[in-house]
Order: sequence, then C-alpha cells, then structure tokens
Amino acid sequence: MKIKNIIYMGSLMLASVAILASCSDQLDTLPDNRTTLDTPKKIAGLLVTAYPDRTPTLFNEWMSDNTDYMGRDNSLGSRGNDQYFFWQEQTEGGNDSPEQVWMLYYDGVYKANEALAAIEEQGGAKNEQLSNSKGEALLLRAYNHFILSNEFCRPYNGKTSQTDPGLYYATGIADFTAAAEQSNRGTVADVYAKIAADIEAGIPLINDTYEVPKYHFNKQAAYAFATRFYLYYEKWEKAKEYADKLLGSNPAAYLRDYKTLQAMPLSNSDQAVKIAEAYCSASAGCNLLVQTSVSSAGMALAPWVSNKRYTLTNYLANTELFMSNNIWGSAANTIWKPFTANQGEANFALLMKLPREVQIINTTTGTGYPRTLNVDFTMDEALLNRAEAEIMLGQNDAACADMNTWMHNYFNTSVTLTPSSVQTYFNSVPYAYADADKMVPSFKKHISPRFAIDAEGSVQESLLQCLLNFRRIETVHQGLRWMDIRRYNIEIPRRLIGANGKPSKNLDWLVKDDPRQTVQIPQSIREAGVEGNPTKTAVPNATLINPSAYSGPGFSVVNQYPAQAGAHTF
Repeated sequence: MKIKNIIYMGSLMLASVAILASCSDQLDTLPDNRTTLDTPKKIAGLLVTAYPDRTPTLFNEWMSDNTDYMGRDNSLGSRGNDQYFFWQEQTEGGNDSPEQVWMLYYDGVYKANEALAAIEEQGGAKNEQLSNSKGEALLLRAYNHFILSNEFCRPYNGKTSQTDPGLYYATGIADFTAAAEQSNRGTVADVYAKIAADIEAGIPLINDTYEVPKYHFNKQAAYAFATRFYLYYEKWEKAKEYADKLLGSNPAAYLRDYKTLQAMPLSNSDQAVKIAEAYCSASAGCNLLVQTSVSSAGMALAPWVSNKRYTLTNYLANTELFMSNNIWGSAANTIWKPFTANQGEANFALLMKLPREVQIINTTTGTGYPRTLNVDFTMDEALLNRAEAEIMLGQNDAACADMNTWMHNYFNTSVTLTPSSVQTYFNSVPYAYADADKMVPSFKKHISPRFAIDAEGSVQESLLQCLLNFRRIETVHQGLRWMDIRRYNIEIPRRLIGANGKPSKNLDWLVKDDPRQTVQIPQSIREAGVEGNPTKTAVPNATLINPSAYSGPGFSVVNQYPAQAGAHTF
C-alpha cells in the first residue's frame, strides 16, 4: 500500500479529506468542478457549504474540568464517550468524533480554496460580492485550520512551537493531491503564521453583503475570531486591537440579556428548546456567528436523559462555577440559574445553550439525525478575551473595567473589582486539591502557562485567576474551557461522584505538559502516513462498557450521519 492523495467528490459532496492509502490509480485525478462556479452567486453559495457540519464542542467539554463521572454502573453513557472523558484515543467513531472533525474541517478548507480559485478565474475580487466572498473564504480557511491545530497540535507557545508538530496548511486545490506534503506536518509556528496571514488578508475584504450576516463570517465575527486567535498566538497587542474594533466604546450595550433568558418559562422540554434557541438567536446582538452541526451536544449538554454519566454535577456547579460562593457573592447573585436534577442516574446543573433538534429522515419510524446550533463567537467572550490581553500588557485597571462590565451583566452584585481587591480576594482562596488526598475543590487552580507570568499571589496571577474563572462560566457547555486548560497547563482530575453526590475518589489526573492535552490524530489518518501525536498510557480505575444506544420519545438517533456536507438549512 502507498499513499495516494486526498479524494474529493465534488464541490457539493463531502471530501474524504483524509490522506487515503490506496492502490487504485483512480484516485490520482480529482474532478474539477470550478467550471460551474462562473458567477459571484454560485461562489457565495459554495462558501455556505464550507462551514463545517461537525463540532468538537462535546468532546472538548467532556475532557475539561466542567465534567464529573457518575460511575461505570450509570447506564447513561457509552464506551466511546468514556474514552473522551478519560482523555483516551477515540475508537468508536460517531458524529462527535475527532475523525469527523478532521474530515469536515478539511472539507471546509477545500471548499474555501475552490472558491478562491474560482474568484481568480473571474478576474479577482473586482466587485463588492466577489470581494466579500474572497474575504469569507480566507477567514474560513484560517478558522478551519485554527480549529484543527487547537485539537490535534500542542497549543501555540513561544518556547516550543518552532519544533512542535503542526498540520498541513492547504492553500490550494492541488494541495489535496500532494500526499507527500500532507504527511509532513511542519510546525505549529508555521500553521499560526499562515493563519495570521489569511486573517490579515481576509478581514479588509469583508463588507457584510449577506442575506443573514450572523450565519457567515461578518465583520464583527471576523474581529472576534482575530481577537481569540491573537490571544492564543500570544500577540497581546493585536488581540486588544481587534477587540477594541469589535467592542467599541460601550461594550455593556451588546452583552447577552441574561435576565430575559431567566424570565422564560421552563417546565417542559419544548420550553427548554425555546430557551436554547433564544440563546443562539441570530437576532441577539451578542451573537456574532451562529452555525448548525450534526451533534448530540444538544442532548448531552442539556437536561435530557442522554450521556449523563459525565456531566456538570450539582457539586461542581456549587463549588467551582456559577452557583459557588465567589468574588461576586453567592449563588443568590446569579441571574441565569441552571436547570438542576438530582435523582436516579441524573445529577446535573445545566444551562439551555444548545438546542436539541432532530433532522427526521424517516417520518414513519421517526428516525433522524441529532443536530444543534453553536454560537461560535460572542461579544461576551470577546470582552473577556480583551481583559486577558490587557492583563498580559500590564493594563490592570482596563482589565478590571472589562471584568466589571462582564460580572455586572452576569450577576446581580454591588462588588466592584480593582487590581488590589482581586489580589486580596484570590489570595484568601486556597488552591484546588491542596489537601493530602487531593479531594477538596476550588475554582482557583495552579496555572503554569508556557508564556511568562508573575509569581503566584501577585496582582497579575490573581487577575488571571479571576479572568479564567469568569471565562469558564461564560463559555460553559461550549468546549472553550478545554482550550484554557491547555493554554494555562492546568492539572485536573477525573473524579468519581459517590452516592452522596460528592467526589469519592480521583480516577486519573491530567498533569502539566501531559501529552493527552492534545487529541490524537485519527487512526485512519495515521495509517495513511501522517505522524501521530505522543501518547501516555493511563488506565483509569473504571471499566469501560460496551456502546449503548439512546432513544428519546418519538424518535431515535442514528449513530452515524452519512458522509455528506450540504448547505445549511437556515
């Protein structure tokens, strides 16, 4: 067997987007459908399909410290999902798997490159629509590689990224046949430099000529992406620059309306879905980019009887998250209260962020695919990202002003943060797991980023503790806490929850510089010649069970969505 190429099945079908091991000469030539992309409208239509129809949200959330383990005897789980929770390589597949993320995000790269080639064949970005499409394609190419890098590579850092393995950055259609190049991963530094170049080239071209801008990389979403990217790139000035462009002079006016969400009725499943849909609404000023995906996240990370073996438990909410005693006060100060359950196999405290939707494929049997909506960028996250950049720049008063704005929107509190008050408060809070048995929790955890910060107990470290605490709450259920665990090298346990609803033992630990911070390259891709990531063998004190199916009232969920990527149905 030898490496041949990446096979692509046409502009409106899914690229396999993997290096395929094949002995067939039929794979040597790719069909070229660019001749059909002969109008600005058709090019814009292709880009609709370049937004990936999968999301890493669910497995990122399960890998983070936003999740506890209810035990192997809890029936609301599966072997494959246990593997996520215990930072093991995924072998079961499914819609929410790393393999699907790899395939669909590279599929988006291919389509972005196809659009860019078609624009050049039209004579370049010579009118408003083609200019916007070129900007959108560049941003999509950057964003898809950004997600792939942050799943399958070590986080960027100035110390090791010049040698850390990256991934293939495809800049043209022909790249998808260059197997020898694709098996050469390059470095993380290379990937980030190319992402930065695409962002800088793409943003000036965006002019928001969309029918529904929130479903595309509009100018605001582009600024939010640039803010997050440069934060991860450790370019603090650039992160703040783009955040300033996005947030303007009065960011409080554009933050989420949590009081309205809290006021919505919640006594049945239909009402729960309505709240989640309101959270994801394109009409909400705080939401900057809204996407749909085939995913079980709308059930697993919401109050449904699905995958509750691993969940945000009441104990976790009460000790580390939005219901804890914290710098803002107590749980009584929280505006948007979680939906809680604590009976039988269900022990959770969850917010309605991800709507449970079903794409019915058989009206007779009620079978369908699980879908959900994702808000990829928000004003609220961008505000906290700016605060982090300000902390790293030594602009402590500005950082506190931004954190005050966020805190007073999320909590009813009279507390006002200052650099000294934050330092005093966090120096009074013990670090998590400081006891001999490493069982006592805290929202304050040792942080060891690969970039330089001041000593523990300093003003800067205290401000970062506050910032990480706030961002964890703001982005709960959305997978971004996992990125902070990686970037800040935070050690976290896998806790088994006992019958009393409290942790009974630690089953495993993710330690500093643990190779399991990085998702393994999917086996099918490794078998085709791409080098895998370093591994660490860990055998948790829990036996994995066979996969189990979930059936909900009125429908059942098909395990695997077919390999097809069509236009969004907004």
